[in-house]
Amino acid sequence: QEKQCSDFKFGKFTYSDPDYSDLITVRTDSLQTDSYPKMGWEMTSRIKWLTDCKYEMEYIKVNDSKMESLIGIKYVIEIIEIKENKIMCRTESDGITVDKEMIKTE
Repeated sequence: QEKQCSDFKFGKFTYSDPDYSDLITVRTDSLQTDSYPKMGWEMTSRIKWLTDCKYEMEYIKVNDSKMESLIGIKYVIEIIEIKENKIMCRTESDGITVDKEMIKTE
């Protein structure tokens, strides 16, 4: 059975990009927590689903004052490809577009 975007609305994710290998993302339907356990960083975002495959993410809480500038920043993220337990996400913010592969682990 082929996976749908809705299969990735919540769960635990890691990243295939070595630059983000320490990042763990846990998403519920309306909240997302991004953490870097080795650094002790944790960032919480509010999630608003715009379509089945596209959501807006806004940072609402950080646990380190160095990252307070993230609060209020909004990103629009679209799932553009699904392969088994992996999704390719296109993230847009302030005219910058970045594609990242996320791997669903739970």
